Amino acid sequence: GVFALLLVSAAEEEAKKGVKGKRGLELGSHQDYGHQSGGGGGYEESQHGGEHEEHHIKTVTVYKNIPVPYPVEKKIPVPVEKPVPYPVHVHVPQPYPVEKKIPVPFKVEIKVPVAIPKPYPVEKPVHVPIRVPVDRPYPVKVLVPQPYPVEKKVPVPVKVYIPAPYPVEKKVPYPVKIPVHVPKPYPVEKIIPVPVEVHVDRPYPVHVPKPYPVPVLKKIPYHVDKPVPYPVKVHVDRPVPYTVEKPAPYPVKVPIPAPFPVEKRVPVPYEKLVPYHVKIPYDNPVPYTVIKKVPYVVEKKVPYEVKVHVPIHEEEHEGGGNEGFGGEHEFSGGFGGGHASEQEQEEELSASHED
Repeated sequence: GVFALLLVSAAEEEAKKGVKGKRGLELGSHQDYGHQSGGGGGYEESQHGGEHEEHHIKTVTVYKNIPVPYPVEKKIPVPVEKPVPYPVHVHVPQPYPVEKKIPVPFKVEIKVPVAIPKPYPVEKPVHVPIRVPVDRPYPVKVLVPQPYPVEKKVPVPVKVYIPAPYPVEKKVPYPVKIPVHVPKPYPVEKIIPVPVEVHVDRPYPVHVPKPYPVPVLKKIPYHVDKPVPYPVKVHVDRPVPYTVEKPAPYPVKVPIPAPFPVEKRVPVPYEKLVPYHVKIPYDNPVPYTVIKKVPYVVEKKVPYEVKVHVPIHEEEHEGGGNEGFGGEHEFSGGFGGGHASEQEQEEELSASHED
């Protein structure tokens, strides 16, 4: 609750500060604008001998620091187990016994299946011809009326009566207040713990007679059939002797080719280049300055229009008719003096650029 009140008060003060700062900015902006506008008039008056006073408004800002709770991380040292290697002495007998595996031949009985002739049924497929009736094509005449009637859909315009103006039903939602009964004062259910006694039966002593009989299972021997291998005579037909053609060796003349040169590869030693580290002496590095170009802002001067007051010399002429002409001369003198004013402006601009 206290923390919420502090946050609310801090938010209100910040809002007040923001409003005050905005008001000051707005006043300053209006006053600066007025000052600028007045300054323009003062510039014109200064040439005629007028002066303007400047007004400054001092503002004082007060900042209040409100303590706000913030999380603080506290470092708690925790013991960390670090494995430390230590030497372990293992007793090795001397001389060290070495076990060598020597293969020993032994007989392995391999059971080979022997075919025993027995009569077995043989199914022989007998092909029986079956006649299947097949529909054969035959010509059928279809009568087509001549001329052939063709149905063509002709669109017929149908007028549908639409009342004008057409009624459009638009559903407009409107709020409907439903009264909700809320009892006042509002009932609040508060859970109050009530101790409940639970009856627990305590253990009580039970008399057990000692010693007491324990049933022991006695194993009864029973007959188990154990298969014993015995020799079985199998009738095998004796093989019929037949002659085997044994090829007799005979001399075969093989043409011996003339002697020919044989290329024999002779290993030749050669030098193999192996990279190795070579130390190259070099002087100690000498520190030197590195000129690094840093971008900077360059002010580009733009020429602007400067109003310069140019005096006009009026000449008096005799005669009444020349007065109007003198006015025209004044007008033309204004244009004629324009060249001199442009030259003066260029000179002032060049002087300002040089400064």
